[in-house]
Amino acid sequence: MNPFFAILGQASGGAAPSPQDSLISMLLMFGSIGLIFYFLILRPQKREQQRAEQMRNALKKGDRVVTIGGIHGVVTAVDQTNNIVTVQVDKNTKIDFSKQAIATVIPKEEARAASEEKKSNEQQ
Repeated sequence: MNPFFAILGQASGGAAPSPQDSLISMLLMFGSIGLIFYFLILRPQKREQQRAEQMRNALKKGDRVVTIGGIHGVVTAVDQTNNIVTVQVDKNTKIDFSKQAIATVIPKEEARAASEEKKSNEQQ
């Protein structure tokens, strides 16, 4: 018998807990662990997957993106039926990616600031 339950039994008047009481407490413990697992791990992960899917579905021509491989570029075409995104990484270089390979979309403000910084560096 578990020493914890023996202590509880002594504190409650000396009677040993019945097998049914220990089964209920064990089920409550596993249930509480399951709830903690759900709220700390599963729920946030599901929310993040939904956010990423919405971001990928909202891709459009002209968006600056970063792939899961770290390639930065501008979306030039989106094929919704085949889930393919064409990304221009240089003046004459375009690469087709699966939509799932797009990690992030760079916001317009950051993209504008980065392009201005790049232009100023090229002029120097």
